[in-house]
Amino acid sequence: MEGSGRTDGPRRGRPAKDAAIIRAARAVFGRDGYARTTTDAIAREAGVSTRTLYKHFGSKERLFSVVLAESATRVADAFAEYVERGLREASGPEERLVAVGRALVAHRVDFPDHFALVQMIDVEGPHFPRELLGEWQEAGPLRVRGEVVRRLEELASEGLLRIADPERAALHFTALATFEVSIRSAGGPLTGEQITDMVTAGVRAFLDGYRRTDG
Repeated sequence: MEGSGRTDGPRRGRPAKDAAIIRAARAVFGRDGYARTTTDAIAREAGVSTRTLYKHFGSKERLFSVVLAESATRVADAFAEYVERGLREASGPEERLVAVGRALVAHRVDFPDHFALVQMIDVEGPHFPRELLGEWQEAGPLRVRGEVVRRLEELASEGLLRIADPERAALHFTALATFEVSIRSAGGPLTGEQITDMVTAGVRAFLDGYRRTDG
């Protein structure tokens, strides 16, 4: 009988099965949407039985909540890491903001399964509980925006930017730094040089409105 006489076995196996189910669910939810996804499809993708899926997560709704929070946290962590890495080689407000802008683009490109979920939420969002959407916002989007706010406030504290409303400035920055890349990438993959050029153009437009010029 499974686990008989070896109480450490299930504990070792459970995290691996949880991770496999979460990975599979992220892919299937993003591909098929929440309403059309079945627990049977997720179980097949994960290589486990439907019974095991229910044993670990209880319901499709609970699994979706876990997947969304885990995925958003992972992406927000990666974004903060990308920013930190980019800033190590940056100097001056433009270079520093380009590093942040490139991180915004990179974290979207590097996690396609997650952003398929985000697109699905845009379509099916009204059908989800407000609490679930709030947890997702806290785990991911608000953390990413908070990191952008923090970097803008650093520049403002150094007298390099003039910012009355940091949250609004972060939204303006995100739109300007990423919009052209989003539009042009629909026509096919962009090179790193093209992305840097587009992000830089957006950063310069942002600086035109927010750079401090009163000395």
